[in-house]
Amino acid sequence: MGDRYDSLQPPNIIAAIKSMPRRWTDALYVAPPKNIEDFFTVDGPDGVSAAEDAGATIALVTILQDAVRTTSYNEPEALGSEVMSAMANTGSGSWPASSVDALEQIEALMEAFASRLEALTTSDWGKSARTPDGTATLTDVARGAVRVTADRLARAERTIRSVS
Repeated sequence: MGDRYDSLQPPNIIAAIKSMPRRWTDALYVAPPKNIEDFFTVDGPDGVSAAEDAGATIALVTILQDAVRTTSYNEPEALGSEVMSAMANTGSGSWPASSVDALEQIEALMEAFASRLEALTTSDWGKSARTPDGTATLTDVARGAVRVTADRLARAERTIRSVS
């Protein structure tokens, strides 16, 4: 991918994933008397709403969490093109019904994903699986999850700040 996420090591990946519920909660906040629900589905300057970014985060990280699981097998399963797209932060997902729903889903997903990552052994992090373009290590897949969550978070935060 050639970005700042390519150098993340497992402890940093886990810490980043664990920080996401708090960071998303901060991003999807507006001071009273305003209500975040009034702005959650409003398109920002780039034509994307915070709801769209939250939905994409949930969908793409779910794909990557499954890919981490299958890549950690003794005989890793091949990763499909949807995993490669998710790693590159391309794609979308269903919009959560509300910001509260988005935050609940993100929290549950990140907690489950962090638990999965913490359960890996040192040798698991180097395991690789075939992809349509070659191979990807489990570490590459986990870095992709950080890429998705951090990039989508930053855009959602900018959107909320610009429309509220």
